[in-house]
Amino acid sequence: MTEYINPHAPSCPWYDITEKVGAPNIKWCEETLCQWVSEPANTWSNLGYLIVGCIILFLSLKHKHNKELTQFGPIIFFMGLMSLFYHQSNFYGTQVLDFVGMFFFVGWVIATNFVRLGYLKRKNHWLFNLALGVFFTILMHIMYIYHVKFQGIVLICGFIILGTEIKARKLAKLHYRYFISAILTLIVAFGFSISDGQRIWCDPTGHGWFSQGHAVWHWVASIGMMFIYLHYSQDGLDPKKNG
Repeated sequence: MTEYINPHAPSCPWYDITEKVGAPNIKWCEETLCQWVSEPANTWSNLGYLIVGCIILFLSLKHKHNKELTQFGPIIFFMGLMSLFYHQSNFYGTQVLDFVGMFFFVGWVIATNFVRLGYLKRKNHWLFNLALGVFFTILMHIMYIYHVKFQGIVLICGFIILGTEIKARKLAKLHYRYFISAILTLIVAFGFSISDGQRIWCDPTGHGWFSQGHAVWHWVASIGMMFIYLHYSQDGLDPKKNG
């Protein structure tokens, strides 16, 4: 773990725990400040996920969706909260929690599509998601130890989601405008994040809510989460209305 550079300066709030637990495997453009909220832009931009997660949960309860769909809002809220905590503290322990949130998100979608395809029983939806999250977290740590970029796990899951969605598209009568909107939105969001990581859009001293490419990734991707909910909340996928 010593090869990963501690982004915090000595005597700063998160320095000691980063020395003990480990530094994250990536450093985004925003400079790490010597304060409890070490990356303000990347931290507070996660409010988008928290807001969208609450809206989705409200709509799920209002429309009395099935329990699997009702889980989606809390999962998005949890994902945003873990990402907020990670960018606030910026050390490996909270980076793991950040990815656990993402693993639960992609796991939920994969499990939903597996149920549609008959690969998974509906009653095992949550168990599959939990098991997948544990597996990915262990894999992530192994990759961290061997200095392999584990960010690719989520990208691979994205292709699995796309492939299973294409395969399941004829099993129910659905409108695909929401799913296509989600894909386009997430591609745009990913572009902002890449521009940050490659230092194309990079002003380390900018700490406004929309001042960093990675912060904009959070805001735009949260809109994508709403499109994903709208896609999977269609009547054609409601087990109550389709037997």
